[in-house]
Amino acid sequence: MLPVLKILILTTISFGVAIMLTPFWLKILTRYKLGKQIRTEGAPIFAMLHNKKVGTPTMGGLLVGLTALVVIVFFWLGHRFFPGSIFDRLDFLSRGQTLLPLGAMV
Repeated sequence: MLPVLKILILTTISFGVAIMLTPFWLKILTRYKLGKQIRTEGAPIFAMLHNKKVGTPTMGGLLVGLTALVVIVFFWLGHRFFPGSIFDRLDFLSRGQTLLPLGAMV
């Protein structure tokens, strides 16, 4: 399989998983009020300009990391339980080059 095709397949799958997880993540963020907090000390003009951002859910980077983790574990388990299938070609956790960026992300 071409490396570019492998990257495009995994990127498309990760994007789809992120889109599916986004509504659940937004519900969690709004339920626990994990939104943007505006500082009022300092220049008051900046606080007034950013008041419309109060309560906007943040922490979208955690969704990206969670999506990567879900896709990695899915293909790794598929490679373990279904040897000789498409999972063998798309499992990238078994490569040593993957562990360093994954460790840095975690």
